[in-house]
Amino acid sequence: CVMRCIGLLSLALVGQCAALHPDAIRLLHRSSTRVRVGNLRSSLIDTWLPSTQVVTDIDDTVKSSGGVALAGIPLGGVDVSYTRNAFYPGVFQFGLELACSQRVPGRPPPKMAVLTARATELKWALEIKPSSQLCVRYAALGAARGQPDWGVGPILYGSIQEWINQDRKGWRKFDNFRLLQADAPPKRRYVFIGDNGYSERDLEAAQRITSAMPGALRAIFLHAVSPDTQPAPLPEDGEVGGVPLLYFRTYATAASKAVQHGLFGVRAMRRVLDAVEVEMA
Repeated sequence: CVMRCIGLLSLALVGQCAALHPDAIRLLHRSSTRVRVGNLRSSLIDTWLPSTQVVTDIDDTVKSSGGVALAGIPLGGVDVSYTRNAFYPGVFQFGLELACSQRVPGRPPPKMAVLTARATELKWALEIKPSSQLCVRYAALGAARGQPDWGVGPILYGSIQEWINQDRKGWRKFDNFRLLQADAPPKRRYVFIGDNGYSERDLEAAQRITSAMPGALRAIFLHAVSPDTQPAPLPEDGEVGGVPLLYFRTYATAASKAVQHGLFGVRAMRRVLDAVEVEMA
């Protein structure tokens, strides 16, 4: 019904143009005009139908940091439940299900946006490239789902200052989120996925976002991690600025909570559970 209304609105605007220009009816039959009408319709969809983009941290959220540190400074996080660079079971399927369930009908879902504190100055060693397993895994799932253009992007990095001064990470991720939102359609909303490790400051970033941009986030998922206690303590769920704050140890739990909060359906949850089972085998 909404899509039909947008189509009618597009035709109404074109009709107004026709009234102003006698030759417009003839020109509308030309392919170039059809392209312009299509672009107008696309613009109206972006304006009137809010889409949802999944925004994720990487270390201790998509893959484990292994708790590795250099000179006492964590290299990406504190989680020791998996070896360094091991992907968490079900993480890719969870991101895909969130993206696909919230997409505008007839349009590809927005790509996974990455907010990472990895230093731009160290991209020679830490850059997330299209050929990396992380990008390849997301893209492969999208293609298998009939969304060949879906995957990772954009990726917003931090700086060496955040590696030296860990307290800056929350601010940096918030500032990068502002850059992300500035380039997005006006009514886009987001699901934020991070972790509660003390070194990454993802909760602080989410708090800053909800305070500065009320209504931007639909939900906040935080992976519960710990440098010394296994399984990691699981905080109680709550709210940040009216936005659900949902903690999880596994992506099976995250999927269950996504269903409870209307972010995707039971079938999507089952696909995440299947992925968790397969990847843990």
